[in-house]
Amino acid sequence: MKGFRQKLLMVLPVLCLFVVFPSSTPAAASTSTIVLKLSSKQAIVNGAVYPLPAAPVIKDGVTLVPLRFLVEALGMEVHWDNQSREITIKGQEREIRLKPESKEAMVEGQLQSLPCAPTISEGTTLIPLRFVAETLKCQVSYLASSREVSITLPPPPPPPNRPPVARFEIEKTTVAQGETVIYRDESYDPDGDNLVEAKWNGNRRAFFKPGEYTVTLQVKDSRGAWSQVASKTITVTEEVLMDEITYNLHHPIPGEPLDLSALEMLQLPAVEPATTMSREMLMVSNSPEVVTREGILYADTLHGTARLYYHHINGSTVKQHVYLLATNQGLDTATVTIRKKATAGPGDPMAAGRAATYRYLATGAEQARTIYLAPGESKILNEGHKPIAPGLCVHGIFDIHTDREVLFSVVATENGDPITAYSDLSTLPPDGKHIRGTFPQANRFLPVHLYENKPARLVIADGGGDSFLYGRDGATNLLGYNKGNYGVSYEITIESKHRMGVFFSPRGGPFAGAATWDGQPFYLPNRGVLNPPNQGALLGIIEPGQQKTLRFMPPAASYLPINLVFIPF
Repeated sequence: MKGFRQKLLMVLPVLCLFVVFPSSTPAAASTSTIVLKLSSKQAIVNGAVYPLPAAPVIKDGVTLVPLRFLVEALGMEVHWDNQSREITIKGQEREIRLKPESKEAMVEGQLQSLPCAPTISEGTTLIPLRFVAETLKCQVSYLASSREVSITLPPPPPPPNRPPVARFEIEKTTVAQGETVIYRDESYDPDGDNLVEAKWNGNRRAFFKPGEYTVTLQVKDSRGAWSQVASKTITVTEEVLMDEITYNLHHPIPGEPLDLSALEMLQLPAVEPATTMSREMLMVSNSPEVVTREGILYADTLHGTARLYYHHINGSTVKQHVYLLATNQGLDTATVTIRKKATAGPGDPMAAGRAATYRYLATGAEQARTIYLAPGESKILNEGHKPIAPGLCVHGIFDIHTDREVLFSVVATENGDPITAYSDLSTLPPDGKHIRGTFPQANRFLPVHLYENKPARLVIADGGGDSFLYGRDGATNLLGYNKGNYGVSYEITIESKHRMGVFFSPRGGPFAGAATWDGQPFYLPNRGVLNPPNQGALLGIIEPGQQKTLRFMPPAASYLPINLVFIPF
């Protein structure tokens, strides 16, 4: 009996720590700040005063505070295991296991050292404040003048993100062919988050064949959650209000894809404008298109105004870098002005060609910058480039001007500084399929005058009526053609006495690029890829007596030639 009483007296001080006193412990849900004062048995919690079972003390330079009061004020749980004499503190995200008089703690299963062991004073367990509070992600500060310690609780975790809800309505679910379909997006997020992306499928402005068509919508919120797919069906009747070409003529959107199979394209008369060309040089590095090892892909010396154009795929098994370098081999400082630049990738070759062309056409001269090259100095022009994973492509278009002769090089390396490595690199041979070389007359200007009220067409980059650029390979000195006129800027002014619709029709193969119509850039087509011979896209409308300007550049990885088709209506 005596032994039992002794054991009971040893356990009681610890058990006293876990007796709940509702009136002396603050409600945790609203707690945000706790202020304790050394040697004081009062705590201030959110401005209210509460009694403490023991005053905070300093031991071995460490502040110790009452365990139960602190933990419950923080809104967390504390448990005592009488058999193991272990204290367990459970926070929102972490768990701490302590033992009285032990300088070791377990935090999420990891053993950590304490600055001071928990101790029992007057029946109350005191714990190292800063270690426990900061482990539980609280902020601790000490004001020496008042001997006050402040503990600021972390904000509560945000509630789980509920996914958004995709919802839309269709004004009429049964429509005639060529009738405009009106969609109303009524998607929302139950948490009030912004909707940042919508994926429509099948939501065409109008349909031109009878049948049933499924339209779907999925939306994403600002926290990255996607909704379930919402779906509706549209029934298109046999009634025809407009065919596809007529509909697009009356409801024009630049780049809108459509079916041109109703046109006998090759039977249309061809207009032959008086083409003029500029004297600028065009340096093209596209061969070898697939790069399997380090080396100089292409290099040539240029002076004056020029365009630098590269498009390469990483064909190796490791990441590669493609650099565009400028080197001054002269005896005087050279000035290089980058008047315009556009880059794309790493990515799919056709997607990179499409994106870089759009960015080039959409970029103005306001981004021009000038660099200076001392004699013998080299600099990287495509700064900020990204490493290219195997199978991906990079593309760049730079308009530059130099006041002296400068060597421009396109270089592929795996690692390291391309400028330092340049002297040890060899020039890689062309692949015999793609284009490499330096070509004069990089810009073409075509004035088109349409006097007659009948269909016509303009052929671009066929090597006949619109000839290919002729130049030389600066590495091999071999002469050759730029088949497709890749990198050539076309400025086509179109004037008509009659109301005309202007359509784009690729003839050589799949096509995805960009253009500007009257100064406004757009993707061509504005979605997907055009496949000849029947798929085309609308460019714009010309009213009688108007003049419109189309700017166009054959995009890398797409196929040429193309036709511009003029249809009166």
